[in-house]
Amino acid sequence: MSAEAILAVCLVIFTFLGFLATRLHVGLSLMLSGILGIIVLRSLDAAVGTASNQPYSAAANYSLTIIPLFILMGVLAVRAGLAQAGFDFSSRALRKLPGGSALASIAGSGLFAAVTGSSVATVATMAKVSTDAITKAGHGFKLAAGVVCAGGTLGVLIPPSIVLVLYGIVASESIGQLLLAGIGPGLLTILAYGVTAMLIVTIENRRAKSNPDVTSAPKVQTTDSNQKKPKLDFVGVAFLTVIFIASIGTIYMGIATPTEAASFGAIAALLVTLIRVRPPKWLSALKDSMTEAIGLTAMTFLLMAGAGVFTYFLALSGTSSALVNSVVSADFPPYVVLVLCLALLLPLGMFLDGISMILIAAPLLHPILTEYGFDGIWLGVLIVKVAEMALITPPVGMNAFVYSGAVRGAGLGTVFRGIVPFIVADVAVVAVLIMAPDIVTFLPELSAAQ
Repeated sequence: MSAEAILAVCLVIFTFLGFLATRLHVGLSLMLSGILGIIVLRSLDAAVGTASNQPYSAAANYSLTIIPLFILMGVLAVRAGLAQAGFDFSSRALRKLPGGSALASIAGSGLFAAVTGSSVATVATMAKVSTDAITKAGHGFKLAAGVVCAGGTLGVLIPPSIVLVLYGIVASESIGQLLLAGIGPGLLTILAYGVTAMLIVTIENRRAKSNPDVTSAPKVQTTDSNQKKPKLDFVGVAFLTVIFIASIGTIYMGIATPTEAASFGAIAALLVTLIRVRPPKWLSALKDSMTEAIGLTAMTFLLMAGAGVFTYFLALSGTSSALVNSVVSADFPPYVVLVLCLALLLPLGMFLDGISMILIAAPLLHPILTEYGFDGIWLGVLIVKVAEMALITPPVGMNAFVYSGAVRGAGLGTVFRGIVPFIVADVAVVAVLIMAPDIVTFLPELSAAQ
């Protein structure tokens, strides 16, 4: 890279961080800082041409139709009360286990995140409901904050995942296989979070029993079986299963492409909403669902357009090729390069959400790692997993700030202390996925996914 290009990259990065500091939308921040870099390296006319062409280039991809369809499917499922049905079912099924309310929060967050595809939305929605249930069971804010913030990250792996779809498009990998590949790691993550929560509760129990005369010790119950039993909505759980089969099951069986499967899921969610919402409220429910889905879709495409301009600048400056060449020529062992590349994602989580990180990082990391012979589908799941881990990593985990704002009395210090055990669980999951790649690849290999 030339000295001019290095200076331009530094200027663009500082400008981008400055825009974020003013709370400008991430998509606009990426676009404006990228335009500035193109002006410095080329000319104003070149920057205007890129800014006018990039939004169309970013959106003119037939595969992208899967995004608004999956978003609409998730919004309709939430509107029909299916996420709440899943949470209540989990609460009833797990209430007799140690820390049953915390386990139910993890399972419910997984279901909710899967139908919404948004980590931040999951944390904001589940924060108050889960916190009330967990604290009433005798546990503290730390456990509640940990399970809610960590549970919010599950939606990036458990399909349908918008982040995995975007990774597939950016990295030119099979979207259907990526969605199926996320199921095993998603279930493994739920198991790791559940074991972590149970260990925390067990330790609390032992401390409480060893200090029975200490009034300040938290009152911890062995199980949550004496809590009020949640109302079971078996029909809602059945409908949730039907939507999952319509969208993901058809991909696995090879009956439909990912885009077709997304349309099946959206149609199924629409029919379920019409069945579960009373006729006088049909119009209002559909109007609100469409409005919310359009807003989320527009936000996603704005991020893509901005990331496209920013990525074009990186390619124009030679940053992308220089990074690939320098890493490959360094002759590090492949797994050392893999770990270093994954570790680079964690600082990005201090400033960006999961979608933005994937749109920026995937075009840079995918060529480097595939050059070492790593499987693209396996890499996609690892990169997406670590990118979402960044949202709960101190000191600026976005999920922690969302939880602290949603729950009165939950300070950031308490929230981050509660998250730490779940970060350890995430690191363990990533290590297992690296050592046992079959957890990621076995479903895609068995399926007829396109």
